Amino acid sequence: MNKKILIILFAALVCVAFVLGIVIFVVSVGESHNTPKPTEDPYAETPEPTGEQATAEPSFTEEPTATPDPGPLAGLIIGIDPGHQRRGNSEKEPCAPWDASKNAQVNNGTMKAKTTSGTSGKFTNVDEYVVTLDISLKIKAHLEALGATVVMTRETADVDLSNIDRAEICNKANCHIVLRIHCNGADNPAVNGVEAWIRGNGDGSDEYKALGAYEKKLAEALLTYYCEATGATKRNVNTSDNYTGLNWSTVPSIIIECGFMSNEEEDNLLVSPDYQEKIATGIANWAVAYSGTLLNR
Repeated sequence: MNKKILIILFAALVCVAFVLGIVIFVVSVGESHNTPKPTEDPYAETPEPTGEQATAEPSFTEEPTATPDPGPLAGLIIGIDPGHQRRGNSEKEPCAPWDASKNAQVNNGTMKAKTTSGTSGKFTNVDEYVVTLDISLKIKAHLEALGATVVMTRETADVDLSNIDRAEICNKANCHIVLRIHCNGADNPAVNGVEAWIRGNGDGSDEYKALGAYEKKLAEALLTYYCEATGATKRNVNTSDNYTGLNWSTVPSIIIECGFMSNEEEDNLLVSPDYQEKIATGIANWAVAYSGTLLNR
């Protein structure tokens, strides 16, 4: 074989070796890219943080939740009895729970109508049971806004509740005070002003007398706050054994006669929403001022 042929064969072998080298390189690179990553062990323990990691603060903090203000009357249970109703009930019930040996004049043998429809405005012709409910609902709103629990004996005119029923509703609720909302009337149209009525001698017991003295203290202050808010004339705190709702009440109770519907000026004021709001404001101010007394009796 001559020299020229050997050179050709050598060159051919070099080319083949070069091509094979390239093929081997490409295959090896491809395999390295397709090699799967090791799967993480789901049961492997997470290493505890060390050093700065262990003491690092979280990157966020939760805002504290604000505690709502319970209000100055929180814990107080106040009964409100809007006087009368659309239709009276002439059936009789005992005016008082005690017998004649305790009080010869008024006792469980003294029978009175269960309830009446009340008076009406001599100038507005609005019925008392309407006005007392309007005023009572405004008082309720003011007291509840200040945190009190309010127990209403009625929230509509269409009820049939005797005066004993009304007292027992508030007794069962363990009210700290019951406000019995009424309007007054008189033969003399010049008579005006706001007054209160509380229990009288009752069964003559020391406990009953103490409850009456407590009511008198509260009623005197209530009239003061009422008149400051409304500008009404302050009349007296009176006592009587003739009110069934007071006699049957085992909790402190005050009848508030909000004004005279026989007086032209007061008749018009009593049906006015603005004046009714003033009444509610005065009573709410009194409740805040005497909340400690009411809660700690």
